[in-house]
Amino acid sequence: MSQSSRVLGILQLYCTPQMLAGSVSNPATFSFPTICRRVPGASVNNVVFGAVDDQLEVEFVSTAKRLLRDGAVAITTNCGFMIKYQRAVAQELSVPVSMSSLLLLPYLIETIKGRVGIVTFDSRPLTLDLLRLAGVESHDRIAVVGIENSETWRVMSEPENSTTASKMIEDLLAAIALMRKRHDGVEAILFECAGFTAVAQDVRKQTRLPVYDAVSNANLLMSGIC
Repeated sequence: MSQSSRVLGILQLYCTPQMLAGSVSNPATFSFPTICRRVPGASVNNVVFGAVDDQLEVEFVSTAKRLLRDGAVAITTNCGFMIKYQRAVAQELSVPVSMSSLLLLPYLIETIKGRVGIVTFDSRPLTLDLLRLAGVESHDRIAVVGIENSETWRVMSEPENSTTASKMIEDLLAAIALMRKRHDGVEAILFECAGFTAVAQDVRKQTRLPVYDAVSNANLLMSGIC
């Protein structure tokens, strides 16, 4: 299979995708081509805050199969909370599926001796039950902080996403500072939210910590496909 035929399929929330440089939905972010499709009915409200929905599960599987017909050789998403539909999609497809950067969590826990700091769009729905979907059974060695009630959170909650990189950096650094105040020994950062990828390098430089995200997850997924 040639380099140009390695196409990544990206399932998107049904809203205006973030297109900042470095964003998952921006085709210039990756060294391989991507195809994006929005999942009907998949809003921030019901994917992030809602329980698994049978009809939405059908839409996820159907949209993923469309991506395969369009030529995708692997599937990822633009929202970490889509991990709720990981098993349903993976069981129905014949290609590798990684719906969330949270699937990197068990790996990261084993690579450092301290804590992995999860920075999420909203910490309230990021429960232990959700982490179990990533294969993590306890909060040991994990710290969690969200950007809920920030300006970035408010803008990203809207159907028309007009997030700015400068404000996102400000809100993320404030959240990370709070997390490090609450928890000693944070040695790596994992962005749950795929919307944060555009400023990952800025956060690395400011915090002097390794930062992993949805782009890391997608690159790992595609690295094993020839």
